Amino acid sequence: MNDWRMFTDATGEETTHTAWHEVLRAIAALDGSGCTLVHAAYGDHVDLVVAGGNRGKVLVQWKEYEPCVKHFVLALDSAADTLETLTVEGGEAAFPSRWCVPLEQAIPVCGDILRTCERGSYDGIRWQLIEEASPMA
Repeated sequence: MNDWRMFTDATGEETTHTAWHEVLRAIAALDGSGCTLVHAAYGDHVDLVVAGGNRGKVLVQWKEYEPCVKHFVLALDSAADTLETLTVEGGEAAFPSRWCVPLEQAIPVCGDILRTCERGSYDGIRWQLIEEASPMA
């Protein structure tokens, strides 16, 4: 999968024909200050958005458009029902703690999905359909 469109707030520019490993490198660089957002799209089929990086945690979202629109968030299986804040494009945003995934856990998941465009299964973490997810569910 080497034809991603990618935008990062660090550069403020969109790149095209971006290889999956270049997108992954940008995700690994999320730091909660200079780089807080990576948005990658593969054609009109899927979108991957990874945001945050402060305190080593990120929000990972995946959207599929075919055969129908489905929106997922990467969620920890065991996290407190509290809110955490992540810095995204210069502002603080609150998210359920279970959606604030340690960057070191998110990187292999993002690498897999960037290579295959398919959601995999992982221990201690899962893709949660956003329609079934209330903010504190």
